[in-house]
This record gives sequence, C-alpha cells and structure tokens, in this order.
Amino acid sequence: MDHGARSYSTNSIGKTASELAAFVGQHECVSIINNHVSIDEVERLLSPKVGSEITEVYPEHLAQFIHKLCSWHQIHPVAIAFELSKYEDAMKYQKKILYVVDRVFEKQLRCKESNEVMSLKVWVILFVLRDVYKYVSELVATGRTAHDACLIYAKHLLVWEPGEQVRKNMEILLRAAMKAFPYHHSLLYETLVKAMAKTPLEQRPTAFEYIVQGLFGQRLLMASKFCATCGSCAAKKRCPKCK
Repeated sequence: MDHGARSYSTNSIGKTASELAAFVGQHECVSIINNHVSIDEVERLLSPKVGSEITEVYPEHLAQFIHKLCSWHQIHPVAIAFELSKYEDAMKYQKKILYVVDRVFEKQLRCKESNEVMSLKVWVILFVLRDVYKYVSELVATGRTAHDACLIYAKHLLVWEPGEQVRKNMEILLRAAMKAFPYHHSLLYETLVKAMAKTPLEQRPTAFEYIVQGLFGQRLLMASKFCATCGSCAAKKRCPKCK
C-alpha cells in the first residue's frame, strides 16, 4: 500500500482485498489493511513545507518508525514499549514523535470522512507513548539507558499477582486511555466505555480484549490467539520474541 496499492480497488467480482481476506478468514490481514496510514502523510507532518521548501529535515528512519507506530494494528502497551526500546533515537526525537502521532490522531476526526476506529486506535497508541516516555525519562535521569528503561516499563505492566484475573497495571493504563479520549461524542467510544463500566477492574474481559474487539472486530478476537506478553496475534502462549 505504501507503493501505490489502493485498499478500495476491486477485482473482477467487485470485491476489495479486505473483503476477500475476511471471506477466507484472514482477519489479521483485514485489520492491517483497514488501519493503514501512508508514509507520505507521516512525512508531510514530520517535515512540513513552506511554499516549495521543506522547513525541517529529519532522517528517513524517523519517518519509518512513526509510520510503523501509526499504521500498526497492534495497540498492546508492552508491544509499543518493545518497539520504542529498539529505536536508538527514541529519546532524541521524543517531542517530534509525539507531535506527529498527535497530528495523525487529530486528522482522523477532523476531516470530511471521519474515521472513529482509526481515531481511537491512534489515541491509545499516543496515550501509551506519553506514559512510556514519562516513565522512561525518570529512569534515564537516574543513569539507566532508554532501552533498559523501556524493558523495565514493560515488566511493570506485566506484574501479575497470584489469584488475580488480570494484570492490574495494564488494566489501569488502558482504562485511563479510554477515559482520556477527548471526543466523547464518538459512538465507538460510548459503546466501549459502557461495556467496560459493567466489568469490575480486576475481572475479565480485560480492557485490551474490549478495545481489540471494538477496533478490529469480534472475529479477530475470537479467531486469534494473542501472545500473553505483548498481544501479538497467532501466538499460543508467548510469541518467539517474548520467549
């Protein structure tokens, strides 16, 4: 899709790639197609033009990193922390990363064809990024590396005490993300908030399960096995990276 393919193009029987993927049960492919953000859009926000001249020039790897975050169909906080830990310039470009992701989020509901699903998805990613950066910045100030600080943050979210049904820190974070969503008139937001309100904090279904179902559909939630650590699809218990 970054090389010109269009998600709305149809084949000889009038079906899009997304519809065909859904028909054969490839629900992860459906979510990837529906959550795509073009690299061109990210680059325009990262390096805006004044007239015909670019005001700021940033390395290509920064645009690629932001693009992956925005077009990802992964909203699990641990996966986001892992991704941040692998990017060497995460702290150097902190303000720019947050700014561009914020602009991508704002664009979803402030255009002619508003997209509630993309808006909520990018908001969750933005909220988690802000929380990760806050946590990591405090540890970096004490002498830790950004990479190690991100992994410590992930371990903090994964704390699971004996007898508990959910990971409390993870649950608190995702519920706070939903509560902080600024566009309360969104039908998807109202539906998710009402559903979560019926479930006590320490009981299942988890906030992650509610959000995945709301963003990507019940079929993906039911048909996929998510990594118990980072939420990656198609994992029986833990994906290869988390082992």
